[in-house]
Amino acid sequence: GTPAAFGDFNNDGHTDLFVISSDQKTVETWVWDNSNKEFSHLAAADITTAHTITNVVPGDFDMDGRLDLLVQGQQTSNGETFMSVYLGDGAKFNDAVDLPSATEALPFAFDYNGDGRVDFLGRSWDQRTNATGPQTWVWQNTQKPGTEMYDLTAFVPGDGTQEMCQPASPHSSAFVDLDGDCLADLFIVCAGNEEYQIWTNSAAGFVYSQTGKLPTNAGPVSFADINADGSLDLVIPIPGKSQIYVLFNTQRPLCVGERKSGECRKYHGICEADPQFSFSLSDAKVIDIDKLWPGEVLLKDMEKFDGQAPPAVKIADFNLDGFPDMAVVTSSSKKSTHVRMLKSIKCTDCTAPRDERSFVVVTAGVQVLEGLGRPQDIAFFDIDESGTVDMLVALVDASGSKRITAIYNNFFTDAFFIKAVVCPADQHTRSHAGILPGASFKYLLVSDSGKKHVAQSPQVPQTAYRALSTPYSMIGLGRTNNYIEDFSVGSTAQLGTRARSFEGLIPNSQVVVFPYNTTSDWRLELYMNRSESTPYILATLLSSMALLGIAVFALNTMERRADQREKQRALHSINFDAL
Repeated sequence: GTPAAFGDFNNDGHTDLFVISSDQKTVETWVWDNSNKEFSHLAAADITTAHTITNVVPGDFDMDGRLDLLVQGQQTSNGETFMSVYLGDGAKFNDAVDLPSATEALPFAFDYNGDGRVDFLGRSWDQRTNATGPQTWVWQNTQKPGTEMYDLTAFVPGDGTQEMCQPASPHSSAFVDLDGDCLADLFIVCAGNEEYQIWTNSAAGFVYSQTGKLPTNAGPVSFADINADGSLDLVIPIPGKSQIYVLFNTQRPLCVGERKSGECRKYHGICEADPQFSFSLSDAKVIDIDKLWPGEVLLKDMEKFDGQAPPAVKIADFNLDGFPDMAVVTSSSKKSTHVRMLKSIKCTDCTAPRDERSFVVVTAGVQVLEGLGRPQDIAFFDIDESGTVDMLVALVDASGSKRITAIYNNFFTDAFFIKAVVCPADQHTRSHAGILPGASFKYLLVSDSGKKHVAQSPQVPQTAYRALSTPYSMIGLGRTNNYIEDFSVGSTAQLGTRARSFEGLIPNSQVVVFPYNTTSDWRLELYMNRSESTPYILATLLSSMALLGIAVFALNTMERRADQREKQRALHSINFDAL
């Protein structure tokens, strides 16, 4: 099959996998069996449809604390996309709740009115021929049961002065913070795939901010803080070619070093918006795949998949040094495909503005990636919740069958991490299984050399076209001897507090945040990750305590014997004087 999405289906704290079957008629549920360290097929939770499934979006849509699925697919070639919600009960999925159809530009998850529920933005199938109507529509979560769960309503801009462009097909539109206020904005790839629009999130709703240019023949956009400066950058591949563009997000920097005042962010204001943020295509960093791997280009399309599935650059910090790394699938003239990895290192000869990192080929420890048949797609995630960034590879084997292979990350690292997730909550339910698209994390770190810097990480920014976003953010902290000085979390809530800061978080732990939408009181749960060296540390501690105990006992015994001898000498002296 083909991996479609990640989520915690049975609410056991481990990430499960949803797979689209080879005939694309069934969504299979594979749950992680932690005792046997493997995925097992839960056939009772499979979903079978009459149309061709192209995408799956997990989430707790009815806020009952259990994971649900939105299944998107096509039955004919006319471009109509069918959408159905399947409500889960922790053991299986119940009957479908059909939603109004969309065009082939798949709707993606966001929060339209700031109520903490998952809505969807796209083009309505029924309204596609309405030339005078709006181009974009919202499938709004009404919080009602049954067929009334979602209503179709026109997207209304917050200021009403600009109309949103028609989404491209396919597209890589996202719900992600781009102006630095920890509140998710809308990034829309416009029809024609030449431009994008950014709509910032505010109390008045989504307000038009800017339009920018994309590289020619641009592929799906990914988002990451490439240079760890506290703002999310754009990573854009050119499928079928050999270039990857990195467009840096220019914002006010942190007030460190010589920057103590003026146009810089204070330590306590890392979630302040910068209305002047910008991206520059002319100043983009370009990574040339052909120079790194001669004769290879970025994979353009997946084999044996009916539907649009443009491969994206997958980004994760596999060595936890605090700077995101990349992985791509390439193809050569021999029609063979390969998984290639790029590691971020400090750049010594970069000249572009804000360009402080360079990417080098990872050659050591990746031999297992060479014998995988014909890889088609990849995803980073923590397989067994051990605090490492592992890899999932979708491939076509020698017999032409689609397979999925999991590869463990065995790279040695002495760096720290934190795994963070924001879950939806209200006055009745805290949904550990739920996924809150658009949540954002900003964190102030102090390195072992004493230098401070701010970095940012998004949570589930994209959900269309098998984006394969994990429900959590795996954040590398690098080498540090300190607690996390400031960990700011942004939600999409309009009624409650939109962002909160937490101090003194312990590295190598999992943070679960529940932002209540109607109050400023948030709940934070911190789970410590047991290190592999814990038994040795415990043995050393017990041995040291035993040695100290023996030494104390021996010294105490010697002291008592010395005191007894002293008393005897004093008694003999008294008796002699008496005589």
